[in-house]
Amino acid sequence: MKYYVDKAGVFLGGWESEPPEDSVEIESPPEYADQIWLSPGWSPSAMKAVATESAWRDLEMPKAQQNVTAIEYGEEDIPGTAQQWQKYWLALRKWSEINPDFPDSSKRPVAPS
Repeated sequence: MKYYVDKAGVFLGGWESEPPEDSVEIESPPEYADQIWLSPGWSPSAMKAVATESAWRDLEMPKAQQNVTAIEYGEEDIPGTAQQWQKYWLALRKWSEINPDFPDSSKRPVAPS
């Protein structure tokens, strides 16, 4: 199978027979459908960034809740206060498509330290 993009770099698909007219053959398909061929290589994917940040948030939220509980039960080796961890958890809840900075990983909520 051979893969093709149009002249703007938009992925058209794979063909074993005649490709679309005015298409350009490339080596491999993109990882995500929203990527553009930059010759050589694919552009970053907004879809992948969203998936990465959502997965990160989903891993962090239970940790924040567990730390609040642990601090409230007297655990002393956790950095920050219960209130700081609660604020972090709330910031994580807002770390989604409704946040104008999402999915810029450099602007993620920061855990208490």
